[in-house]
Amino acid sequence: MTHGLGFKRTLLAAAVSLVFSADRAMADEVEDLISPDASEVAATLFYLSDVNPLYRTYTGINSDGVHGVLDLNLVRRTEEGRWFRIRGRGLGQNNQELLLTAEQQGDWGVRVGYNEIARYAPFEVLTGATGIGSDALTLAGPPPVEGPARDLRVRRSGTTIELNKRLTDNLQVNFGFKHEDKEGARMSGINGTGYMQGIAPVSLPLNLDGIPLQVFAAEPIDSTHQQFEASVDYTTRAFQITAGYYGSFFRNNAGKLLGVENVAGTALFYSQALAPDNESQNIYVNAAYRFSEATRGTFSVSRAIGKQDDGFVPVTLIRSTAELNPAAAAQPAVLTQRTSLGGKVETTNIAANLSSRITPKLTLNTALSYDEHDDQTPREVYVIDWGHNNDELTNNPENIKTTRGKIEGVYRLPDDYRLTVGYDYDQKRYEGMEEEGYRDEVQEDTVRLSVAKTLNDELNGSLAYSHGERDGSSWGSHPTLQNDGSHPTGLFWTAPTQFSDRERDKLRLLLDWAPLRALSVQFAAEYARDEFETRHLEMGLNDRQSELYSIDATYRLNGKWKANAWYSYGDVSQRQNAFQSAFGSTCDGTTFASMIGTSTASTCVPWSVDLKSRSQSAGIGLDGRVSSQLGLGGRLLVSRDVVEYDIDVVDQGPTTTLLSGAGELPDTEYTLTTLRLFANYALTKATAIRLDCIWDRRELDDYTWSQWSYSDGTRVLVDPKQTTRVFALTVTHTF
Repeated sequence: MTHGLGFKRTLLAAAVSLVFSADRAMADEVEDLISPDASEVAATLFYLSDVNPLYRTYTGINSDGVHGVLDLNLVRRTEEGRWFRIRGRGLGQNNQELLLTAEQQGDWGVRVGYNEIARYAPFEVLTGATGIGSDALTLAGPPPVEGPARDLRVRRSGTTIELNKRLTDNLQVNFGFKHEDKEGARMSGINGTGYMQGIAPVSLPLNLDGIPLQVFAAEPIDSTHQQFEASVDYTTRAFQITAGYYGSFFRNNAGKLLGVENVAGTALFYSQALAPDNESQNIYVNAAYRFSEATRGTFSVSRAIGKQDDGFVPVTLIRSTAELNPAAAAQPAVLTQRTSLGGKVETTNIAANLSSRITPKLTLNTALSYDEHDDQTPREVYVIDWGHNNDELTNNPENIKTTRGKIEGVYRLPDDYRLTVGYDYDQKRYEGMEEEGYRDEVQEDTVRLSVAKTLNDELNGSLAYSHGERDGSSWGSHPTLQNDGSHPTGLFWTAPTQFSDRERDKLRLLLDWAPLRALSVQFAAEYARDEFETRHLEMGLNDRQSELYSIDATYRLNGKWKANAWYSYGDVSQRQNAFQSAFGSTCDGTTFASMIGTSTASTCVPWSVDLKSRSQSAGIGLDGRVSSQLGLGGRLLVSRDVVEYDIDVVDQGPTTTLLSGAGELPDTEYTLTTLRLFANYALTKATAIRLDCIWDRRELDDYTWSQWSYSDGTRVLVDPKQTTRVFALTVTHTF
């Protein structure tokens, strides 16, 4: 919804509500810089009051009670300049990492790492299905059976090896390898028709509105991902170049197909394809050259080949053509003789940049890049649409060529002002998309202007504005209403967003204000708006806008205490229009019998929607020292996310084809409140204890999961209010 315009906002819970806080990790990094040869061991015991799915998602902890965890940073340095380090974080828990490093300064280095990440589903699943995590799932019904609670979890474990060796003063070689295993199961479902080879298709049950229901089908996860990288660096005072190779190899050990069947004695069978094996190999060269003290250039080129040639599902499991359409029984059951997709995509990237200080006050920056994405996958017929003129449907290999350019001038004005003027060029050319009726070429031109005030002890800031216009070649189609008397279709009424004409405006203001030595304030405001030109009857995306405001203040009360507070507000919205028509409607006002036997008007119902996503976050913090041994602090975070679905449907009367209740979607809300208090006490210069107390409250009001139940009886639940308490005691020793 916000691609290319909205401000992506990650959940702050990941940073503030875990037992081991982000500020503590930052403190460790600072300590490494201050005392690089200091070793430290920290042992923590913590009590978790409840296992709440929303909190568990980010911690990986799936049991309440007392837990233990170990952090360590062991460092040894020899007189010959050799360093040995062992660093561990979260050891003993699901999310843990261990890194071993050895290096001879200026000569060689070795790094070996291991890490684990566990992600649990943020909801409860009650199901009677068996075989979860495998490629053969058996449902408990019919009749529908709810079943016991099951945890859906995906666990990743990875091993990393990195080597580097300096051969001469100018030449160094590097090697890296990463092996990652992923296993578990994640939420998924199947909607459609059940079948088995040689058995006529059996439709899923329909609800009162004639809509097929869905069955629970947890996707099995069992994969291996290996990555290799090797490079050579050559460096002189004026010239640097790196040439390398990168390879990625993915293998899905879970199989090619997830089979879902009912209990013994029933004929229903459902299937869902699983991710195929694939690989990608890339060679690249990156270079930089300093022409003079005022001029520097960079250049890069890379070539990648991606392949996906994993074998298809055996023909014996493919549903026969006669089952699909008895009238077409003479047609072949298998439409292609290929045994695999034979997927192959070649990608080429070339880029160059030049930066030069023309005069002491004027700097010129230029950039030019070319990307080609060439899909060389063989084109084959894989599906025949028996219901619509027996149309043959193929895969669609495409070639996309992108050329981007930039020229920018930066000029220093009097009174420490800096003016920046720039122009950006972006052109995309498409080949192989002629049948879709889209454009062959799309071009966007953007001009930018910004002014900044720097080198002032009290106030620094910048104001930037940009305006972009995108258009393209003529369309390869015309909006039409195709109506064969039973299957009306509005063809080419809506333009895909990436091809639409668009005007984009962006405005950004940044301020850094320090009116007092003890007070600093940062303020940011961003606004962006897109206006789209639709193809027909204003169908599709019309406009989109986003706003973001944030303020952050820090105040040092005295030499021992400081406080900070911050607030942010984000708003993303968009408006789009569409038509709703029932399958079989002629859009002419006549009536026909619906799936449930009622008389329904044959109309196309216009509707529009205003989608809005708003987020607000606020926080305050205080920390300081009561004495040379005792330090205290606290943080309070409150955030709220709201998504609104404002749907406007034109009233067509009681016999409209639009389903009853359409357009009446409630808002979804997510609220997080976290209070964290901590205390540090130094027992000696080398040993300290720390107490953390966390109160975490998460409230989720989401209609999607409030009453959800699959056709087989599986239920998905989310407790709308979840409170978690954590008490942790940490002992740290430095040596």
